Amino acid sequence: MSKDSKTETDSQQFWKMAVEAWQASGMSVRQFCKQEGLSEPSFYSWRKRLAMADKATTDRSVDCPSESFIQVSLPTESWQGLALLLSSGSLLRIPIGVDRQTLVTVFSALAEVDLC
Repeated sequence: MSKDSKTETDSQQFWKMAVEAWQASGMSVRQFCKQEGLSEPSFYSWRKRLAMADKATTDRSVDCPSESFIQVSLPTESWQGLALLLSSGSLLRIPIGVDRQTLVTVFSALAEVDLC
C-alpha cells in the first residue's frame, strides 16, 4: 500500500470516529470541534465525504445483490426425467427409460463440442 493511500485510509478512519463521537456527544458541530481542536470546515467536508461513501456502498448492495444467489424460476410443467443445463445455457431433457447406449452417444457428442 502506498504512503498516500495509507494516509488517506488513516484520515478516513480518524474522521469516521470523530463524526461518530460528535453524534454521541449531543453537542453542536462548532462546540465539538472547539473542544476537540478540530477544524470546523474539515469536519463538515469529511462528514459529507463519509456520508456519500456510505450511500454509495448502500446503493451498490441494493443494485448488485450478492453473487452467491442466483434467481431461478420453477417450471410450470412437471417433467419426469433428467434435465441438464449445459454450459451453453441449453437445457437437455432426458426422459425416463432412455437406454445406456443412447446416453453414451449423446454425452460423447456434447463432450466433443465442449458443451458438457
